[in-house]
Amino acid sequence: MDDALQDKEYIETLRKKIDEAPDIIDNYRELANIYVAGGDFDSALFVYNKMLNVFADDVQALINSGSIYFYKKDFEKAIALYLKAASIDTENASIQYNLGNVYAEIGNFINALKYYKKAIELGPENGAVYSAIGMLYQDKNDLKGAKANYKKAVELEPENGEYYIYLANIYQKEGDFEKAVENYKKALEFNGDDFKALLSLANTYASAGIEEKAVECFEAAVKIAPENYSAWLCFAITLADNNNIDKAIELYERAIEIDPMKPNAYILLANILTNERRYKEAIGLYKQAIKLVGADEKKGRRVLFVFIANAYMLLEDINNAITYYRMALRESPENNEIRLIYVEIMNEYISRKIKEANRA
Repeated sequence: MDDALQDKEYIETLRKKIDEAPDIIDNYRELANIYVAGGDFDSALFVYNKMLNVFADDVQALINSGSIYFYKKDFEKAIALYLKAASIDTENASIQYNLGNVYAEIGNFINALKYYKKAIELGPENGAVYSAIGMLYQDKNDLKGAKANYKKAVELEPENGEYYIYLANIYQKEGDFEKAVENYKKALEFNGDDFKALLSLANTYASAGIEEKAVECFEAAVKIAPENYSAWLCFAITLADNNNIDKAIELYERAIEIDPMKPNAYILLANILTNERRYKEAIGLYKQAIKLVGADEKKGRRVLFVFIANAYMLLEDINNAITYYRMALRESPENNEIRLIYVEIMNEYISRKIKEANRA
């Protein structure tokens, strides 16, 4: 018999058992677990709600329901369920940690920190809680607080590569190149195929101007995740910064193939082509990027219109240059720099037309 059919029949059997004997809790748990395993969270919630109507104080059902609502980004319901579970099981550190995660997700630093600290008090201490607190501080740009908590996470779980990456990111922000590299490499000791560690290490080497090591790490990163847009983009930027233009162009084109709906690669590639005097190709890419930039992103659109206008100027196509400078002004009419360029070009254009008329 087909497995899917067997599962369907077994689900029906469990449903009947629940209807016939609603006081047997294990049937609810088993049915909910089947739905969760299959990714059918709405059906799992239905079962948990039915279960809680009979077993209102079942802590695990409250926690599991809260976690599903958290996954569905219904944070208000998640908090309510976790708080009820916490009121029943007052010594459960995991519930406090879950509450901290919800409050962190909605940007409530004070409550998130409060519940994370409760999780630590109830113990035993674990790296995940300190790592979560580190992220809280990092989000507030408190690098000192973030670093202290990431270090504690590393101390508690020294074989968790993820914590070394978080710590390295802080050192990178602080400009401590050696410590950043040390910690990224430490993460790679535990997992040589850690994509995040490789990409971060590559970017660190690139920012320090160590091209050979940066390229080595980028090559390893894109080998692990060949469809990762950001990896190809960062790799291309590094090559372009080091004047490896042909290869950079190739990688920007690869990034566009991977995700043709993101504007960054179009813009960066167009910038290179402009420098290479391939103005018509660059204009085509800038125009493609404009289609992908939202109508409300006025600054981004203004910059692109200026880029296009500049390219037309380099082509000595003043008519189109004027058109695009005017479009840039419409996006940012208060921008005096663009206004001055526009006025200067218009004056030049008018003078040229007068001279042509006089010659005629």
